[in-house]
Amino acid sequence: MELILFLKDLRSKGKLYYEVWINLLIQYNGESSQTIKLSVTPNTPNSTYYRVISYGIEVFSKYVTTTTIVKKRNELIIERVLIKAPKKVVSEVVEEVVQIEPIKKAPRQPKVEPKNQHNLIEPIIDYLNECTGKSYKTNSKIAISNINARLKEGYTLDDFKKVIQVKSTKWIGTKWEDYLTPNTLFGTKFESYLNENINTPKTKQESAYEQVIKATELGFNN
Repeated sequence: MELILFLKDLRSKGKLYYEVWINLLIQYNGESSQTIKLSVTPNTPNSTYYRVISYGIEVFSKYVTTTTIVKKRNELIIERVLIKAPKKVVSEVVEEVVQIEPIKKAPRQPKVEPKNQHNLIEPIIDYLNECTGKSYKTNSKIAISNINARLKEGYTLDDFKKVIQVKSTKWIGTKWEDYLTPNTLFGTKFESYLNENINTPKTKQESAYEQVIKATELGFNN
Protein backbone atom coordinates (compact mmCIF):
# COMPACT_ATOMS: atom_id res chain seq x y z
CA MET A 1 0.00 0.00 0.00
CA GLU A 2 3.02 2.32 0.34
CA LEU A 3 3.31 2.68 -3.43
CA ILE A 4 -0.43 3.34 -3.82
CA LEU A 5 -0.19 6.29 -1.43
CA PHE A 6 2.74 7.63 -3.46
CA LEU A 7 0.66 7.42 -6.66
CA LYS A 8 -2.31 9.14 -5.00
CA ASP A 9 0.02 12.01 -4.11
CA LEU A 10 1.18 12.23 -7.74
CA ARG A 11 -2.39 12.13 -9.01
CA SER A 12 -3.23 15.12 -6.82
CA LYS A 13 -0.44 17.07 -8.57
CA GLY A 14 -1.89 16.38 -12.01
CA LYS A 15 -2.10 13.91 -14.87
CA LEU A 16 1.47 14.56 -16.12
CA TYR A 17 3.02 13.70 -12.72
CA TYR A 18 1.07 10.46 -12.54
CA GLU A 19 1.78 9.31 -16.11
CA VAL A 20 5.51 10.13 -16.05
CA TRP A 21 6.09 8.12 -12.88
CA ILE A 22 3.82 5.22 -13.91
CA ASN A 23 5.95 4.77 -17.05
CA LEU A 24 9.13 4.76 -14.95
CA LEU A 25 7.92 2.44 -12.18
CA ILE A 26 6.62 -0.29 -14.49
CA GLN A 27 10.17 -0.67 -15.83
CA TYR A 28 11.38 -1.80 -12.40
CA ASN A 29 11.83 -5.59 -12.47
CA GLY A 30 12.49 -6.20 -8.77
CA GLU A 31 16.29 -6.25 -8.82
CA SER A 32 18.17 -5.11 -5.72
CA SER A 33 19.66 -2.30 -7.84
CA GLN A 34 18.45 -1.11 -11.23
CA THR A 35 19.17 1.89 -13.46
CA ILE A 36 16.35 3.37 -15.56
CA LYS A 37 17.12 5.89 -18.29
CA LEU A 38 15.07 9.09 -18.23
CA SER A 39 13.32 10.07 -21.45
CA VAL A 40 11.49 13.37 -21.79
CA THR A 41 7.80 12.91 -22.55
CA PRO A 42 6.81 14.17 -26.03
CA ASN A 43 5.33 17.68 -26.09
CA THR A 44 6.68 18.31 -22.58
CA PRO A 45 9.38 20.97 -21.96
CA ASN A 46 12.58 19.61 -20.44
CA SER A 47 12.29 21.92 -17.44
CA THR A 48 8.76 20.68 -16.71
CA TYR A 49 9.74 17.02 -17.09
CA TYR A 50 12.67 17.26 -14.69
CA ARG A 51 10.54 19.25 -12.22
CA VAL A 52 8.14 16.29 -12.19
CA ILE A 53 11.07 13.90 -11.65
CA SER A 54 12.48 16.00 -8.77
CA TYR A 55 9.11 16.19 -7.06
CA GLY A 56 8.60 12.42 -7.31
CA ILE A 57 12.04 11.66 -5.85
CA GLU A 58 11.39 14.08 -2.98
CA VAL A 59 8.05 12.56 -1.91
CA PHE A 60 8.87 8.91 -2.72
CA SER A 61 10.82 8.45 0.51
CA LYS A 62 7.85 9.75 2.52
CA TYR A 63 5.71 6.81 1.44
CA VAL A 64 8.05 3.94 0.46
CA THR A 65 10.52 2.83 3.12
CA THR A 66 11.85 -0.34 1.49
CA THR A 67 13.22 1.26 -1.69
CA THR A 68 15.28 4.35 -2.54
CA ILE A 69 15.36 6.37 -5.75
CA VAL A 70 18.14 8.81 -6.68
CA LYS A 71 18.82 10.74 -9.90
CA LYS A 72 22.24 10.70 -11.56
CA ARG A 73 22.41 12.84 -14.68
CA ASN A 74 19.70 11.47 -16.99
CA GLU A 75 19.15 8.22 -15.09
CA LEU A 76 17.22 7.01 -12.07
CA ILE A 77 18.88 4.50 -9.76
CA ILE A 78 16.40 2.32 -7.85
CA GLU A 79 17.76 0.29 -4.93
CA ARG A 80 16.05 -1.95 -2.43
CA VAL A 81 16.87 -1.29 1.22
CA LEU A 82 18.36 -4.30 2.99
CA ILE A 83 17.00 -4.69 6.51
CA LYS A 84 19.24 -6.63 8.85
CA ALA A 85 17.51 -9.17 11.04
CA PRO A 86 17.93 -8.51 14.77
CA LYS A 87 20.36 -10.76 16.58
CA LYS A 88 18.75 -13.51 18.58
CA VAL A 89 19.50 -13.40 22.27
CA VAL A 90 19.72 -16.85 23.78
CA SER A 91 19.17 -16.97 27.49
CA GLU A 92 19.80 -19.91 29.77
CA VAL A 93 16.70 -21.44 31.25
CA VAL A 94 16.91 -23.37 34.48
CA GLU A 95 14.14 -25.91 34.82
CA GLU A 96 12.95 -26.84 38.27
CA VAL A 97 11.08 -30.11 38.65
CA VAL A 98 8.17 -29.85 41.03
CA GLN A 99 5.85 -32.68 41.77
CA ILE A 100 2.25 -31.60 41.84
CA GLU A 101 -0.99 -33.43 41.99
CA PRO A 102 -2.94 -33.59 38.75
CA ILE A 103 -5.68 -31.01 38.48
CA LYS A 104 -9.04 -32.11 37.18
CA LYS A 105 -10.04 -30.23 34.08
CA ALA A 106 -13.23 -28.29 34.26
CA PRO A 107 -15.87 -29.27 31.71
CA ARG A 108 -15.59 -27.31 28.46
CA GLN A 109 -18.07 -24.49 28.27
CA PRO A 110 -19.91 -23.80 25.02
CA LYS A 111 -18.46 -20.93 23.01
CA VAL A 112 -20.53 -17.77 23.28
CA GLU A 113 -20.32 -15.33 20.39
CA PRO A 114 -20.52 -11.60 21.24
CA LYS A 115 -23.83 -10.04 20.27
CA ASN A 116 -22.51 -7.16 18.16
CA GLN A 117 -18.88 -8.24 17.64
CA HIS A 118 -17.39 -4.81 18.38
CA ASN A 119 -13.95 -6.44 18.15
CA LEU A 120 -14.33 -6.61 14.34
CA ILE A 121 -15.19 -2.95 13.76
CA GLU A 122 -11.66 -1.61 14.25
CA PRO A 123 -9.87 -4.07 11.88
CA ILE A 124 -12.55 -3.50 9.21
CA ILE A 125 -12.20 0.31 9.32
CA ASP A 126 -8.40 0.07 9.52
CA TYR A 127 -8.34 -2.15 6.41
CA LEU A 128 -10.61 0.29 4.55
CA ASN A 129 -8.27 3.18 5.42
CA GLU A 130 -5.22 1.15 4.37
CA CYS A 131 -6.66 0.28 0.96
CA THR A 132 -8.07 3.73 0.15
CA GLY A 133 -5.62 6.07 1.89
CA LYS A 134 -8.51 7.63 3.83
CA SER A 135 -8.94 8.24 7.58
CA TYR A 136 -12.34 7.01 8.70
CA LYS A 137 -12.90 6.86 12.49
CA THR A 138 -13.65 3.57 14.22
CA ASN A 139 -16.22 5.29 16.44
CA SER A 140 -18.34 6.61 13.56
CA LYS A 141 -22.01 5.89 14.36
CA ILE A 142 -22.91 5.33 10.69
CA ALA A 143 -19.98 2.95 10.13
CA ILE A 144 -20.75 0.97 13.31
CA SER A 145 -24.43 0.74 12.43
CA ASN A 146 -23.76 -0.60 8.91
CA ILE A 147 -21.04 -3.03 10.03
CA ASN A 148 -23.17 -4.44 12.87
CA ALA A 149 -26.12 -4.86 10.49
CA ARG A 150 -24.01 -6.95 8.13
CA LEU A 151 -22.45 -8.95 10.98
CA LYS A 152 -25.91 -9.85 12.26
CA GLU A 153 -26.68 -11.15 8.77
CA GLY A 154 -23.77 -13.60 9.17
CA TYR A 155 -21.03 -11.93 7.14
CA THR A 156 -17.41 -12.35 8.30
CA LEU A 157 -14.26 -10.22 8.45
CA ASP A 158 -13.02 -11.88 5.24
CA ASP A 159 -16.27 -10.86 3.50
CA PHE A 160 -15.69 -7.20 4.46
CA LYS A 161 -12.09 -7.37 3.24
CA LYS A 162 -13.16 -8.83 -0.11
CA VAL A 163 -15.73 -6.06 -0.68
CA ILE A 164 -13.10 -3.41 0.17
CA GLN A 165 -10.56 -5.02 -2.19
CA VAL A 166 -13.03 -5.39 -5.07
CA LYS A 167 -14.43 -1.86 -4.93
CA SER A 168 -11.03 -0.21 -4.26
CA THR A 169 -9.56 -1.91 -7.32
CA LYS A 170 -12.49 -0.82 -9.49
CA TRP A 171 -13.08 2.69 -8.15
CA ILE A 172 -9.69 4.19 -7.21
CA GLY A 173 -8.72 6.65 -9.93
CA THR A 174 -12.28 6.98 -11.25
CA LYS A 175 -15.22 9.30 -10.56
CA TRP A 176 -16.50 6.67 -8.11
CA GLU A 177 -13.51 6.99 -5.76
CA ASP A 178 -15.42 9.33 -3.42
CA TYR A 179 -17.95 6.53 -2.82
CA LEU A 180 -15.37 4.34 -1.06
CA THR A 181 -17.07 5.02 2.29
CA PRO A 182 -18.42 2.76 5.07
CA ASN A 183 -21.93 4.00 4.26
CA THR A 184 -21.70 2.90 0.61
CA LEU A 185 -19.60 -0.28 0.91
CA PHE A 186 -21.29 -1.75 3.99
CA GLY A 187 -24.85 -0.68 3.17
CA THR A 188 -27.70 -2.58 1.56
CA LYS A 189 -25.68 -3.40 -1.59
CA PHE A 190 -23.04 -5.28 0.43
CA GLU A 191 -24.12 -8.70 -0.85
CA SER A 192 -23.99 -7.64 -4.51
CA TYR A 193 -20.51 -6.11 -4.02
CA LEU A 194 -19.35 -9.33 -2.33
CA ASN A 195 -20.38 -11.37 -5.36
CA GLU A 196 -18.75 -9.13 -7.95
CA ASN A 197 -15.87 -10.49 -9.98
CA ILE A 198 -12.71 -8.44 -9.51
CA ASN A 199 -11.45 -9.48 -12.96
CA THR A 200 -13.61 -7.09 -14.99
CA PRO A 201 -12.57 -5.40 -18.29
CA LYS A 202 -10.06 -2.73 -17.40
CA THR A 203 -9.78 0.87 -18.52
CA LYS A 204 -6.36 2.26 -19.49
CA GLN A 205 -6.02 3.79 -16.02
CA GLU A 206 -6.99 0.50 -14.31
CA SER A 207 -4.44 -1.37 -16.42
CA ALA A 208 -1.75 1.10 -15.35
CA TYR A 209 -2.86 0.66 -11.74
CA GLU A 210 -2.53 -3.14 -12.10
CA GLN A 211 1.00 -2.74 -13.49
CA VAL A 212 1.97 -0.74 -10.44
CA ILE A 213 0.58 -3.44 -8.16
CA LYS A 214 2.76 -5.98 -9.99
CA ALA A 215 5.77 -3.68 -9.52
CA THR A 216 4.90 -3.57 -5.82
CA GLU A 217 4.96 -7.36 -5.62
CA LEU A 218 8.42 -7.35 -7.23
CA GLY A 219 9.97 -5.61 -4.28
CA PHE A 220 8.74 -2.10 -3.43
CA ASN A 221 6.97 -3.25 -0.27
CA ASN A 222 9.07 -6.34 0.61
